[in-house]
Amino acid sequence: MTGMTGGAAGGMTGGTAWDAFWSTLPAEPGAALWDSSPRLTAERHLPLFRDHADPALPLVDIGCGSGRQTQWLARHFRRVVGVDIAEAAVELAAASHPAPNVAYRRADLLDRDTAAELHAELGDANVYLRGVLHQLAPDDRRRMLATIRCLLGGSGVLFAQELTERTGWYVAELLAGGAHLPKTAGLAARFDFGARIAPAHDGRLRLLFEGAGFDVVADGDLPLHTTERTSDGRPLELPTRYLVARATARLSPPEET
Repeated sequence: MTGMTGGAAGGMTGGTAWDAFWSTLPAEPGAALWDSSPRLTAERHLPLFRDHADPALPLVDIGCGSGRQTQWLARHFRRVVGVDIAEAAVELAAASHPAPNVAYRRADLLDRDTAAELHAELGDANVYLRGVLHQLAPDDRRRMLATIRCLLGGSGVLFAQELTERTGWYVAELLAGGAHLPKTAGLAARFDFGARIAPAHDGRLRLLFEGAGFDVVADGDLPLHTTERTSDGRPLELPTRYLVARATARLSPPEET
C-alpha cells in the first residue's frame, strides 16, 4: 500500500505526489499510517485466502509501499513481486525489506501492456491488493480491475482489502471531533483522505467486483490496523471490507497463440 488516497498501498496514479511522500517519510517501519506490523496485517489476511490460493503460483503485491507486508508474504509463496507507482517506495522496499524470492518494481498497472508483460513473465499469479482502489477515479478503477484479471489468468486468486464510505465517515467524524491523529490529519490535508468517494457503497464492494468480471468466493468486514494511536494508546482501527475472488472464466484473457 503506497498510500491511502490520491493515487499503493498503493495507487497507480499520482506518482509524483507519492514519490514526494515516500522521499520525505522517515525510513523506520511504521512511519506511514497504513504500514502496520505484518502480525496485524498480512498474517491475519493470509488465513482468509490461503485455502483458495495455490502457493506455487507467484504473488503480486500491488501498491507494495515499503514492502513490509511483501516481505512477510514471501515466506508463504514461491515468488513475490512488489509493484508501486512511486519509485521512492520501490527503493525503500528493496533496501528495507529484501528477501531472496522478492523483486520490487516501479510499475503503472493501469497500463494494459504493462500488466500483459508481467503476466507473460510470471504466468498466472495471485494478487494482494490493500487499499488501492479508493485512490482511483472510477474509470481508472475499471482499468485496474481489468489488469488484475489479466494477472490472475485462469488460476490466480485475489485478496483485496478496501475502504468504503463507512471508512470515510469514521475518519471525518474523528477529525471533526478533535481527535489527536497527526498521521491521519496529514493525509487528510495532503490527499483528501476521508473526503474522496469510496470505490463502493458500504456492503456493495462484492457487487463492484462481480460486475467487473470476478467470481467472489469470500467477503466480509475487516478492520484496517494503522500505526496511529488513539488517546488511550491503542492502534487506530478503520472499518473496511475484504474479499477473495477469481477471474470469471468467460472474461479471462484469451490464450496467446
